[in-house]
Amino acid sequence: MADTRVPEGSGQLDLGWPCPTSDQMREIDRDAIEKRGLPGRVLMENAGRAVAEAVRQRYSTTRRPLVLCGSGNNGGDGFVVARVLRETLPGCVPTLACFGSRERHSPETAANYELVATEGVRCLHAPDLEQIEELLQGADLLIDALFGVGLTRGIEGPLAELVSRLNEVDLPTLAVDVPSGVCATTGRVLGVALHADVTVTIGLPKLGLVVVPTPGSLCVADIGFPRESYRAVPVRATLLDESAIARHLPQRAAHAHKGSFGHCLIVGGSLGKTGAPLLAARGAMRAGAGLVTVAVPETLLGTVAAQSLEAMTLALPDVGCGALAARAASEVEGELASRSVLVIGPGLGTSEETRTAVRAILDAAARPVVVDADALNAIGEELEALRSTYPRVLTPHPGEAARLLGCNVPDLQADRVAAAREIARRSGAHVVLKGARTLVAAPDEGIWINPTGGPGLAAGGSGDVLAGVLGALLAQGLDTPVAASVGVFLHGRSGERRAVGLLAREVADGIPDVWQALLSSRECRRLNGPLVSLF
Repeated sequence: MADTRVPEGSGQLDLGWPCPTSDQMREIDRDAIEKRGLPGRVLMENAGRAVAEAVRQRYSTTRRPLVLCGSGNNGGDGFVVARVLRETLPGCVPTLACFGSRERHSPETAANYELVATEGVRCLHAPDLEQIEELLQGADLLIDALFGVGLTRGIEGPLAELVSRLNEVDLPTLAVDVPSGVCATTGRVLGVALHADVTVTIGLPKLGLVVVPTPGSLCVADIGFPRESYRAVPVRATLLDESAIARHLPQRAAHAHKGSFGHCLIVGGSLGKTGAPLLAARGAMRAGAGLVTVAVPETLLGTVAAQSLEAMTLALPDVGCGALAARAASEVEGELASRSVLVIGPGLGTSEETRTAVRAILDAAARPVVVDADALNAIGEELEALRSTYPRVLTPHPGEAARLLGCNVPDLQADRVAAAREIARRSGAHVVLKGARTLVAAPDEGIWINPTGGPGLAAGGSGDVLAGVLGALLAQGLDTPVAASVGVFLHGRSGERRAVGLLAREVADGIPDVWQALLSSRECRRLNGPLVSLF
């Protein structure tokens, strides 16, 4: 299979798979046909054959697949699938349910319809729900080729009723390119969407398929797009993969010492929240920082020092109740002269003096900074105040991100990519928008999607660990987008070990094993033929 990950000369960091929007994928397709001379009929044939191969590998016992075809090129792919399955899978007798006007068929779709019809495949045109019910009685697999990448508005009317009914049927379902009803750009459901157990996406994973987690699995089918067509379209979103992440892990020389891997200063803690900076320190140490210092308000120092075996501690001025005093800013600035990276915010609290201290520290910090938790709350909507000539990484969860943008959480979650890019644009920083499929956004609109993680990370303290991990990777000299991407991948993979009851400190403690496993990871997970399994 051709390597369709980051194309050489694309200007992207080699961290995984480019993820085009629906418009960008259409541009790639158009470039291949109109500028490179690759016939659309060949691409459609290759797409249908790749999907048929996925059917043979995953559903080898199917004999009565029901193929739902629309009038666009996605439907044309479905016609090829039905023909190839009839030809190559012994005893397989597909049935086609065709929707939309035949007058809207492209030349390639029309040709493949005529071809499958001459093969004797049963074709029903615009069947009603009663006819669909009869077809479902005899089917053992659903193949969805209704809409694909081109859907831009909600499914309505009889087709919405059809999709809703199909979701109630206990049949395995395979989607061609994009499950019908899913926006290929944002992942939003457009009215109603078909629930697919497997999606075989064509050429590259579409952005909407990777930014929103779904229960089904996702495969990429290489159908022969020229590399020049990938290079011609500037795709700025990337799905991280383990082989690329492994190549970017910091190298460790045999003669290295603790000073070789940076010194991370963590400023955090307030009354009742001493665990947060300690967890950040644990994450930093487990991710390879050579030295870590935990700086907390002085009335908390005894509590923190008693639990800091490997990390050093530092007392900062407070206002007498475990809250950072404004005058602490000058001390932190002085300490940074001998530190590599600052992590600020875990458990810090939001008193007015603390907020004043945070803003002063960020104004003066002449080092890379990870701005986390309450340090983000201290900034409020004044994102422009975070601009600096030194690298900054912001780590908001959705609630914090909504406060930074002055919007509500549901609106932010509706288009997480746009939200992360807006925070990065306004702040001039790299943004780690946490959540299911954590995003890393750069000020220049680059975006990286992390496929690792799960419900095990939905526990207090896991974000503090991530802040420390990011600080450690910056301290070891990784470029900012690489450090952020490697950090979220390591953290997420460590959090996959258990869905329930995983402690934040266990997430930190799992980082070294994940790191070691990545160093020996395989190039990619292949199925037979032109398919790569992503999830």
